[in-house]
Amino acid sequence: MPRFLSGFRPLLVILAVVLAAGCGSKEEDATKYAQSISDRHEALAEALVLYGRMISAFHKEQAVLDSDDYIAAEETMKGYVERIGSLRSLEKMRLPGNSEDLKSVHDYFMISASYLYESQNLLEESGYDKGTSAMALDMWEKARKNFLTFAELLNQLEGKLPLEEGTSPRDATVSEASALEAP
Repeated sequence: MPRFLSGFRPLLVILAVVLAAGCGSKEEDATKYAQSISDRHEALAEALVLYGRMISAFHKEQAVLDSDDYIAAEETMKGYVERIGSLRSLEKMRLPGNSEDLKSVHDYFMISASYLYESQNLLEESGYDKGTSAMALDMWEKARKNFLTFAELLNQLEGKLPLEEGTSPRDATVSEASALEAP
């Protein structure tokens, strides 16, 4: 090494150590992300199941809106939406590391929440019109598929096993349980 660079050797060693310490693996970053979003992840999963049952029941029979169980389910949905947070807060969420894969995973989460919120807004703004329930159901289905993709990709980044062997998250099926049945 040339003599004039020998004075920079300790600085280069310190810089290399700092850079190596600051760069976590993809699995570590994914685990940190999963921990930071775990409450929102759980809330979105529960909201999708509940809302799917609610909208399915409404689509089959509009009179369900006046039932005490449906009203209680709407209140539970409000709690889930609060736990998930606004789309703006999801956009501003800091992600560990600088991985494009992790950003993509988070995008699926945000898209899923967005479709869920749009589905709810569509029904509410239409005054729970029977004609819009099919569109709201389609939006819910998109939210569900994006959520399943999110969960599968997060599992892959964390090095966990797939959700179900041989099944793509986009091909998963939904049960036909009514909104008022317990999970």
